[in-house]
Amino acid sequence: MKLEHSEKTAEPQHVSSSSAPQATRRKLIQTGLAGAPVLLALTSVPALAAECKQPSGFSASGNLSQNGTTPCSPKMNGVKFWQDYAAANPNPPNVIDDLDNKNFGDVFSSTVTDSIRKVLTVSGSPLQKKIIAAWLSAKASPSLFTEATAIRMWNEGIVSNHFVPNPSVPSIAWTASQVEQYLDYVLANP
Repeated sequence: MKLEHSEKTAEPQHVSSSSAPQATRRKLIQTGLAGAPVLLALTSVPALAAECKQPSGFSASGNLSQNGTTPCSPKMNGVKFWQDYAAANPNPPNVIDDLDNKNFGDVFSSTVTDSIRKVLTVSGSPLQKKIIAAWLSAKASPSLFTEATAIRMWNEGIVSNHFVPNPSVPSIAWTASQVEQYLDYVLANP
């Protein structure tokens, strides 16, 4: 289909008043076609972008899956990072991450009396290690959620099986497995 026309053809011809609407429509269509390449040149943002979601956005649609096949990026420091950190810093002079100053039960609702370091490196379950990694990462840089949110994930989601990630939508609550699924989504090397 050849869409090239001279500008003369787009201008209304001197015709009777009954054919004037046809000429106007013709000019409108040609103007629209002239703008089509501009519209086609615009780039769209992919619907499945790979930015990590905060807890409230992760479940806003009830969708607890990853964004397509692209993982969350950048991820928070995961279990391996914090285990390596603990090994490299056996007794740091400035303990900002509370590896040795706090017990697991001091931070999270639990009867575990082992230090954060011991639970992270030796005695903890995989889920306990993930929540510690999330808590330490949030303390270091609260980009996705705060340390208080990490504590709530454990206390409400793991212990009580009812974590509400978005208080303005209390009807959406996560179970322990959904909290773990989110941690797997946001933590590097879970």
